[in-house]
Amino acid sequence: MIKMVRIDERLIHGQVALIWSKQLGVNRIIVVNEKVAADPILTSTLKMAAPDSVKVIVLNEEKAKVLLNDPRTNDLNILVVVNSPKDARFVAENAPEVGKVNIGNYGKANKDGEERQKLNDNVFLGEKDKDELREIIALGVTTEYQLVPDQPITDMRTVL
Repeated sequence: MIKMVRIDERLIHGQVALIWSKQLGVNRIIVVNEKVAADPILTSTLKMAAPDSVKVIVLNEEKAKVLLNDPRTNDLNILVVVNSPKDARFVAENAPEVGKVNIGNYGKANKDGEERQKLNDNVFLGEKDKDELREIIALGVTTEYQLVPDQPITDMRTVL
């Protein structure tokens, strides 16, 4: 079962690997990212960043759709990590029972040239990002900003 989908540009790092995986009690982290899935060095690096108790799987969208719909995943506790609202929407639309999308670190490195609005010190959103998040919310998925579990939650419906 998917415990949470996390949007984080850095994918797996200390907050995800140590804090969120422990808080959620996950035994799998699934990274859904076309670029990383095609790069064995990046894939290996992400796997090394996770705790030994958590298995990391890096998939492109096609393989993620198949795996996330496999009934055997119901017995797992999964954290899905993506690096953009677009990828989070893909997961929300193509995986069963995504209850929550969490935004952590996103938009600081403006790679696409789109102007971004500062939400806080960790989240900068362009209009395309906002549209993707609105679509996730329209699917009935709770969408919130929370850097780490002991910080307050910001409901993205109130921000968008």
